[in-house]
Amino acid sequence: MTVAQAQHTEAHHSFAEAAKQRRIVFSENPNSLLKTITLINAYIRGKFQKDSQIYADVNSLVKKIRGEKPVRITRDADTEMISRSEKSYGSQAEYLGDLITLATQLGADYTPTNSAIKLAKLKELHAQILQLNDQASVKLAAFKPKVVERQNNFEQLNTTAKRIKDMVKAQYGVDSIEHKLVKGLSF
Repeated sequence: MTVAQAQHTEAHHSFAEAAKQRRIVFSENPNSLLKTITLINAYIRGKFQKDSQIYADVNSLVKKIRGEKPVRITRDADTEMISRSEKSYGSQAEYLGDLITLATQLGADYTPTNSAIKLAKLKELHAQILQLNDQASVKLAAFKPKVVERQNNFEQLNTTAKRIKDMVKAQYGVDSIEHKLVKGLSF
């Protein structure tokens, strides 16, 4: 039980750290994905006007990136919440790739002066995001079995505690001091 708990704690910490690093790059850094797409959207709107097709396409991708907010993984997060979070981060990375493709197709028409939204910087951000997503996914894959193992160990411990309480109750009686000492045990 102690080994499983230690492994669970280590895997949880490792995943939480990877998820934190990913969250920082996606939304909290000054040059995060969410801040960068705002600059791209403004550049395309300014260069091609609001009623152009390229602006409509870029704006649609920007809205998709902003739309589904990642779920914060907490101690009580279930598998469905974690899966939804992973999907939203993966989708955001995919939409950034689509924005890069659109900017690449524009060729000489996509020449922003802001270095944060130049193609090379966007490709660098995209590669970083993909790497952080992969790292978090690998650590999540290592964490999930530890959660299951830990839950199974606690169920087993709970079953053992119930059996002990029943044995103490049968051995010493309901009004005994021994029974009163163990009857409140729960896991």
